[in-house]
Amino acid sequence: MNKDGTQTYFDHPSVIEALQYWVDLSQKHKVMPPGIIEWGTTPKDFFEKKIAMMWTTTGNLTNVKNNAKFDFGVAMLPAAKRRGSPTGGGNFYLFKKSTPAQQQAALKFAKWITAPERAAQWGIDTGYVAVRPDAWETVAMRKYAAGFPAATVARDQLQHSVAELSTHDNQRVTKALNDGLQAALTGTKKPDQAMKDAQREAERLLRPYRKK
Repeated sequence: MNKDGTQTYFDHPSVIEALQYWVDLSQKHKVMPPGIIEWGTTPKDFFEKKIAMMWTTTGNLTNVKNNAKFDFGVAMLPAAKRRGSPTGGGNFYLFKKSTPAQQQAALKFAKWITAPERAAQWGIDTGYVAVRPDAWETVAMRKYAAGFPAATVARDQLQHSVAELSTHDNQRVTKALNDGLQAALTGTKKPDQAMKDAQREAERLLRPYRKK
């Protein structure tokens, strides 16, 4: 998308090429069962050895560490032309209509919960990437990473990350993209048609937000 969040490029040749690569991994190279896999079942399937590899949130890492009764490894996502890193997470907001006291309280809480030591502990307890560089320099995180190097893989992958999709009417624009991805992965549409259809819907949604 563009920086103003008013334009998407779902039907750009490079986007279609990237989706074709994903579809080929599934349909041609058989790295996964055909169709769509239910996201929430993958950790349990991994524990029960029904699958050999899974792509899941880093927030499952401690869960896997605690429950997998076998040795496992962690790797960056596969790449064709360049690596990527899907980013997400939650945000803290200060509302402009709040009272000054409420804003100060919210700011105090945000500073407290994102302090290096707390960010490090959150990463250790969950597997999510600690949200600030100095969290990785704390004694607790240094010790944890030394004993469990898998915890550093997602952090190191962040150098390949770009901003997540963020547009006006983002939920519906994202749905248009996801519908296109699903259509391609299930084989109901070719990647080029799936992305052209997704772009057409995104255009319809975003047109009102552009300056005349």
